[in-house]
Amino acid sequence: MNELQLKAIIFDFDGTLANSMPFLEDIGVQMMMKYYDVTKEDATHRYRTTTGLPYEHQIKMNFPDHPENKVAIGEFEKMKIERIFEQSLFDDTETTLKEIKTKGISIFVSSSTFQPTITEYFRRKGLLDLFDEILGYRPGFEKGADHFNHIKETYGYREQDLVFVGDSLKDCERAKGHTQFIALGGMFTQEDFNKTGHYGPFVTSLSQIPSLLLPME
Repeated sequence: MNELQLKAIIFDFDGTLANSMPFLEDIGVQMMMKYYDVTKEDATHRYRTTTGLPYEHQIKMNFPDHPENKVAIGEFEKMKIERIFEQSLFDDTETTLKEIKTKGISIFVSSSTFQPTITEYFRRKGLLDLFDEILGYRPGFEKGADHFNHIKETYGYREQDLVFVGDSLKDCERAKGHTQFIALGGMFTQEDFNKTGHYGPFVTSLSQIPSLLLPME
């Protein structure tokens, strides 16, 4: 696998740095079954095919203009906030971030979770100082072009200076035209990412990433 020469790396949060996707899928599927009268199988498929997006978008894509949307989204976000701090980092998250930091490469987070929640999460873990900036979701400013353009404009980076690491097909889709991409296997396979047109780096653990990175001179 070819090494990437860059100035900064951007990580997705849920399912990439934090092992929170089983929890989020569970409550996301629960809400779909509760408010939209769909089977668990159907709800799971709907959740997974839109994962990587804010839950608000997942619901509106799957159930456009449904009268229960506001209630379902609100209940999901309430349950998420109540329990997100219980979710653990992956075993190799901290060591991977620290190893990348020693290379002189800047580290960012770009997530569909609200920014104050992620900041508080890493504050509790004692890891805030590893990040140059944490970007989360708010209406009109979300993971994808909004976050990537902010990073480029604020820090003077170009597309080729950056790489985004994500575990979902939507992460891969949103990186196109804005940053390089490293696919993290888990919910999706290398073949799944290939079907989206991504034939670049694919890893099965965060610990594989530092060896792929070279700081740009």
